[in-house]
Amino acid sequence: MIVLDKAKFYKPFLKAQYLLGFLFLVMFSSCSLQRPYIKFLGNTMGTTYSILIVPSLDNEIDTAIVQMGIDSVLNEVNDQMSTYLINSEISIFNESRVGQKTLISKGFSQVVKRSLYWYEVTGGAFDPTVFPIILLWRTGSKENEIENIWQPPSSKEIRKLMSKVGFNKIKLNNSYLEKKVEGQMIDLNAIAKGWGVDEIFTYLTSLGLKNYLVEIGGEVRTNGKNNKNRYWSIGVEKPIKNSLPGEHIYGKIDLNNKGMATSGNYRNFYEFNGNNYSHIIDPRNGMSINSSTLSVTVIAKTCMDADAIATALSVLSYDEGLGLVRSLEGVEALWMMEDINGDFIKKMSTGMPFIN
Repeated sequence: MIVLDKAKFYKPFLKAQYLLGFLFLVMFSSCSLQRPYIKFLGNTMGTTYSILIVPSLDNEIDTAIVQMGIDSVLNEVNDQMSTYLINSEISIFNESRVGQKTLISKGFSQVVKRSLYWYEVTGGAFDPTVFPIILLWRTGSKENEIENIWQPPSSKEIRKLMSKVGFNKIKLNNSYLEKKVEGQMIDLNAIAKGWGVDEIFTYLTSLGLKNYLVEIGGEVRTNGKNNKNRYWSIGVEKPIKNSLPGEHIYGKIDLNNKGMATSGNYRNFYEFNGNNYSHIIDPRNGMSINSSTLSVTVIAKTCMDADAIATALSVLSYDEGLGLVRSLEGVEALWMMEDINGDFIKKMSTGMPFIN
């Protein structure tokens, strides 16, 4: 989620329907010479998007044409990767049988290839084939079912579905996708919004635009500078349970032509017998993560990569995650954590441009 406002601490201008909306664009009061943004706001992928463009005297913008282009990009991503559209490419694949080849578009193929890359680099901590386990946790256990009461899945239920998990069991051959295990399904939600941001970024660049920000559901990528001729300042929220998006701004990151994404579990969880279960599932064992990490914010060259890495870091331990970040060129991360006393702490990689 993004907030656009003039005060130093802020009232929401646009509330994204994004449960993990940690990111806020912070704009301060300005002089009369400051050029107003050209804004495009809307809904997509079950959340909202915000696009800010700094107008240029030598590049007049036809807002109607730009809006049509933005809509076209977002509709294409939805048609490729929305699990809520029964005729999307991903839904057709998820309903396919073993040995059946599903024709996929170039964009979908690129996202699958990049997902496979991050699956291998993270040792399986990022794995879109965990979708059957996610659905199991979403619906809850079917054993000893109590009417209208959610219960965590049993070990037996999880083990039964783990045979369907593993991106190495997916076969990608140019424009075709094929599953090797019956009932295998994928969900690219942990990378699709980042891809959508990158695709709009590419579209705006093709128009000759040089200074703009693109945000979908809290995932951000910037180009150039804002209308104060400074790098875009993105506020980072302190992860406090039961807080509203934008209620507790902890600091900011000045984003310099990079993508940025956050993953976390403090707002979205299941409850049973007084215990909280994170909605984030470890693909390596099918279990809801039990971690001191509340949220992770990642900066990378592209928003798609930042999105995938942030998801993986939410699964990995802090030490594992820091080791991964140090091994990746141009990647930085900020961890918001809780210590054994329940006190809030932050940790970050050495090059993370975070200010609080």
